[in-house]
Amino acid sequence: MFKYKFGVIGAGNMGMAITNGIVGGKIMTPQEIGIYVHSPEKVPAFEEKGFAVCKSSAEAYKNSQFVLLGVKPQIVSEVLDEISTQSYDGQIIISIVAGVSIKHIQSCFKDDVKVIRVMPNTPLLIGKGASAFSRSNNVSDDEFEQVINIFSLMGSTEVIDESLMNEIIPVNGSSPAFVYYIINCMLESSVKNGIDPAVAQKLICDTFIGAANMITQTDTPIPQLIKNVCSPGGTTLEAIKVFDEHNLGLIFDEAFEKCIKRAYEIGK
Repeated sequence: MFKYKFGVIGAGNMGMAITNGIVGGKIMTPQEIGIYVHSPEKVPAFEEKGFAVCKSSAEAYKNSQFVLLGVKPQIVSEVLDEISTQSYDGQIIISIVAGVSIKHIQSCFKDDVKVIRVMPNTPLLIGKGASAFSRSNNVSDDEFEQVINIFSLMGSTEVIDESLMNEIIPVNGSSPAFVYYIINCMLESSVKNGIDPAVAQKLICDTFIGAANMITQTDTPIPQLIKNVCSPGGTTLEAIKVFDEHNLGLIFDEAFEKCIKRAYEIGK
């Protein structure tokens, strides 16, 4: 029925990370993927890799069984207006657009379209991503599993209620930037104290990886892991006191609230 198994509308970094994961995982060939890119200068690169390049978002939608909606929130309404003019043949829309609800997407179509909403993150680019999923009621278990299996090639996956898709953004969607920010602060402080930046960056990054593995690979509660590093009267405890004095936890609360609030604003 469909010319392509998978269509991509908005082939930015995230869209291409997902597409490359599909091809790299040998789920589909480039020829089975229809891509629409807004920038003409990008077309030759996609054609060289063997992808089918569509002339419009409507063409990508009409001819694809699964359709990845990966455009910026600012233009999503324009794109939905365009693709909703096409006949509905059971296409499944996979939206990675932050803040845009399943209900809003469905309201743009006269048919009861199937929608899967995903909040991925940029480490998908190296196969270490973390993605959260929700779906409309008319998406079957098999269809939902197919999409989750695609993303599992690029990292971990979790299913949540759609009512929490905005709240999950600072948890996994935005949080790589939080981690980069913290690491960069630690790096700058290290350099101020005379540590070679290359040495500091490697040690800091390896420590983050190791600490995360301590959480995921042991049954030790996080507060106990913190306590295990903080010897009474020792150096670590002095640093933790600074975090407590400046209410670091409250700073994160506020950051999460601002991030979530913006997602709801975008959705309007």
